[in-house]
Amino acid sequence: MKNRILLLTIISLVTVSCFAMFNDYEPSSRARGMSGAVTSFSDDYSAIFYNPAGIKYAGSQVGAGYYKLFGNDFSEITTASGTFATSKFGSFGFGVLSHNVEYYDVNLMTEKTFSLGHSFYLNKDIHSEISFGYSANLYSLSYHELGEQINLGVNAGVIAVLHQRTRLGFMLKNINKPTMGDEHRYEIPQQLALGISYIPYQGVITAIDLKKNFEGDTELRTGVEVEIHPLMCIRAGIRNNPASYSFGASFKIKGMMLDYALSTHSVLDMTHHFALGYKF
Repeated sequence: MKNRILLLTIISLVTVSCFAMFNDYEPSSRARGMSGAVTSFSDDYSAIFYNPAGIKYAGSQVGAGYYKLFGNDFSEITTASGTFATSKFGSFGFGVLSHNVEYYDVNLMTEKTFSLGHSFYLNKDIHSEISFGYSANLYSLSYHELGEQINLGVNAGVIAVLHQRTRLGFMLKNINKPTMGDEHRYEIPQQLALGISYIPYQGVITAIDLKKNFEGDTELRTGVEVEIHPLMCIRAGIRNNPASYSFGASFKIKGMMLDYALSTHSVLDMTHHFALGYKF
């Protein structure tokens, strides 16, 4: 049994290393369907994960998601998030992400992120608007029989809307450089994201993102979302580092939102992502 636990611990570490800890798990099914190219229009209940400035555009809604990372039965990720709009104090958002690696009912590793955010308009007129958002993220990392550590990260972002068709987005993640560990300290990745999206027709969104990990490579992500019916839209995307293709669909009925996304990987298996939301 101990040998099996050791083996699964090694596997979990290798799997997590493909996406740095507390970094690119794609908590949103919508974003996964577009390969994560949502920095400039994060306007649903998962906005706090991608750009807190987008909380202002989401209104009031909640949602939850579930998937097995790269199809591995021992590596499960669950998310819950929501937004709440007020008339005087802007909009607020929350998010919870949990990544568990289990084997024979033994929890080998758990990563958890608890987020709270706030967004408001910096400027708004007939032709354009600019929103600003910030969030605080409480990170928790624990390993079987090795204990738990926590730390706090801070994010900030901006979204500018130009003539209703073009959006520009900027987000800086972990501004304060949080770390984990005692003897061997691990820096939770800092990330800069820049995005632009364009709406050529009503119900069609095209987007491009550049994401830079301060200690890693730059990623190019592109995505498209098309509303083919008031009750249904489809999505597709492509990204590099690693090379990946994504597809997704969303169904909306009386405020209920059912999302599905599929993403490939250049080496590992596909990830199937399911999410359910409700807009008030």
